[in-house]
Amino acid sequence: METDKSGLRKKIGLLGGTLDPIHYGHLRVSEEVYEVLGLDEVWFLPAYQPPHKLSRNLTPFIQRIEMVKLAIKDSKYFKVKDLEAKRNGISYSVDLLKQLHTIYGNQYLFYFILGADAAIDIESWKEWQTLPFLATLVIVKRPPVSMEEISKKFTAIFPDAFITRRPMAIEKQPAIIMLDTTALDISSTNIRKLIKQNRSIRFLLPEDVRNYIMKNGLYMEQYTGKVCRANANNDLPIEGIEAARCIYKEIQDNKGERIVVLDMRSISPIADFFIIAQGRSTRHVQGMASRMKKDLSRKKIKCRSIEGEEEGKWVLMDFDDVVVHLFYEPVRAFYDLEGLWSEAPRLVMTLEGLRPEERYEK
Repeated sequence: METDKSGLRKKIGLLGGTLDPIHYGHLRVSEEVYEVLGLDEVWFLPAYQPPHKLSRNLTPFIQRIEMVKLAIKDSKYFKVKDLEAKRNGISYSVDLLKQLHTIYGNQYLFYFILGADAAIDIESWKEWQTLPFLATLVIVKRPPVSMEEISKKFTAIFPDAFITRRPMAIEKQPAIIMLDTTALDISSTNIRKLIKQNRSIRFLLPEDVRNYIMKNGLYMEQYTGKVCRANANNDLPIEGIEAARCIYKEIQDNKGERIVVLDMRSISPIADFFIIAQGRSTRHVQGMASRMKKDLSRKKIKCRSIEGEEEGKWVLMDFDDVVVHLFYEPVRAFYDLEGLWSEAPRLVMTLEGLRPEERYEK
């Protein structure tokens, strides 16, 4: 049995998730948990394929492992483990914790770190009732879910667990610790969005990780065709501007507001058209994205990927030649994509379809 200098079992923090890519939010919360709980190490365990992200193509596991190695290379107490690769399937937290106990037995005390935004939905997890018995759960601050919400919910669903908001290491399970860590407003989803928009990600993650992403062209999706098959007749290809018209109409039908169409054909290699619109609430944005994906699919306009749907603040939908940005109104004003791409010609909807704005100005 491995012990620390006092002869006690070593205390190991566990941070899972896709880490696609790892960023300063992951690193800072791990540092704070390590410090306040007096841990011996924190292990980073990238998930092979999380059950809640089956619809998104993840960066290959080996590349996510390499990014973690680069991010933690200067830390003596941060370690990366590739246990998920050996299971090569859907990654469930309970299976991972059981695997750790099988490998290490009682050698270590495990502290499983998860954000409040993930913890609030713990009842949807596989065998969720067993988790506090396999490792002490460490819930860290992660907006928009408050620690008060977590405290109330976990007290109700884990009545036999020892629950505390004091920064103290606990050796007996079931136990749950809630920590008010620094909540950096950084997410892997937004980093991927910024890369897709050719915007800077500097200072959101370690420089070595940023260089690795740029060198390997990660998150820069390649578009293989300039044709969008939007017609019910599968043999009749339709140009991207017609797909943009169909998507514009779909946003209108779902009560999307302030729709802006930008012609990016001479500006960006990412897509021919960007469409920006907003909803009145995050729920409106989520519903709009869900219905658009379903209804446009019936018209042979396929959504290749969708990001941000869980939060509903900024949903990015990739339709090959057309990229759609659906915002919750206050978030749109903050990012001001129209200002960022002010040089892009705007298109307006007419009886003839989408046409250059200047031709229809009064």
